[in-house]
Amino acid sequence: MRVFNVCILLLCFFNVNGQEVREYIDLQMHPTIHVPYSFIGKGFESFPPEKEPKLTYKHQFKNVNYSNYWINNKGARIIVTGALTKEGIKNNKKAKRVISEQVEYVNNFALENSDDFVVAKSPGEIRTLLKTTEKTIIVHSIEGAKKLITNQADADYWASQGVAFITLIHLVDSDLGSSAIKPSIVTKLINLKGTLKKTKKRGGLTEKGKETILWLANAGIMTDITHMSDQCRTEALDFMEEHQIPPIVTHDVFRPIQNHPRGISEKEILKIYQNNGFISLPISGASLKPHNPAPKYQQQLDSLDCYCNGSIDTYKFTYQAVKNLIESNHQFIAEKTGSSDHFSDLSEAEKVDFSIGFQSDFNGFLNHSRPRYGKKGCYEPVEGVTYEPIELDGMPHPGYLESQWRLLEKEGVDLEPIKRNSEKFLQLWEYFLEHKGTFGKSLGTFQ
Repeated sequence: MRVFNVCILLLCFFNVNGQEVREYIDLQMHPTIHVPYSFIGKGFESFPPEKEPKLTYKHQFKNVNYSNYWINNKGARIIVTGALTKEGIKNNKKAKRVISEQVEYVNNFALENSDDFVVAKSPGEIRTLLKTTEKTIIVHSIEGAKKLITNQADADYWASQGVAFITLIHLVDSDLGSSAIKPSIVTKLINLKGTLKKTKKRGGLTEKGKETILWLANAGIMTDITHMSDQCRTEALDFMEEHQIPPIVTHDVFRPIQNHPRGISEKEILKIYQNNGFISLPISGASLKPHNPAPKYQQQLDSLDCYCNGSIDTYKFTYQAVKNLIESNHQFIAEKTGSSDHFSDLSEAEKVDFSIGFQSDFNGFLNHSRPRYGKKGCYEPVEGVTYEPIELDGMPHPGYLESQWRLLEKEGVDLEPIKRNSEKFLQLWEYFLEHKGTFGKSLGTFQ
């Protein structure tokens, strides 16, 4: 394992709180999407218990982020909010204004509802809050760095606001690099200039993109490489490996099952973990539907007795496939000679490095998992059988996260890699903060 992995283990070992975290952390929701896109809802609202809104798993252009569903949510104790840039933003001043408004909105919301919510601006604060309070902990992130980071001072500013990571590229090509274009008319229209260009002319990660990754790392901010095109992602992984910057991927999919430009290959996943990063899967069954899967996985799908495409089953299938890939290659990832042949023999502290995150992406645009049973599902419910809410309703809002994890646990799915991801996230953020200002200055080792 590389030298910087050892640094993280030491950070964990000497942690003043002494105990590793095992909580569900949702790596991005978007309660402030109304700021850049005012046609989607009115923001982070609440409702009287007797007037709960009627929501379904289909909720395009409809607000789903009601604060009621975030309070004491056992399916997501830590929630990362993602401030969104406007895809057509033209200058740094406007980009900073639209993101600042969203960060301030979340901060004010937490202050006004301080009995239930708190914003944490560092991994140390999160560790302390988990021990001293039952509040829902909110962490800031930003999705889309277009025109936002023009120098080191910009990156330092967002670090001072408690931003843990920034998704470098979002839905359109920019001066940072090229964006992945999914095989749908909507994404093609959003990134029309990129769609009309030939692949070679689109390019990959630009010099400005590389510079921005360094600025962010030197500010103590992680770079999320989600949404990058194949060439851009390849070049980003190579660049980050060269500069010992651990990569994270918060909501791309698994190329052997979802065979389209948002899919990450097996080789790329192993490289991410070799370089001390991690991946996180979207939980939406709509996002994880198989698309031209590899024969191996198509055969597995065909052999399943119970599988409802687009439901929780779709997440379950992809998660278990990714988990098996990572854990069966743990020796290759860790580069340890003489380590145990069996993943199960590793210590809990060692297993943290092989964790897998999740991201719900509740934003009022993306649809989520459909039901298994009923008119919108694949099967008729059996009389006398008690079902989990997610089986009958799908995933209409964040309040159903607990039902998702409870059902998967009942069905024998190992959820520990997901719980370990909260510790991995904190360790990685601590690593970036510990080494800010050193990335790109001297390659090889950190003292």
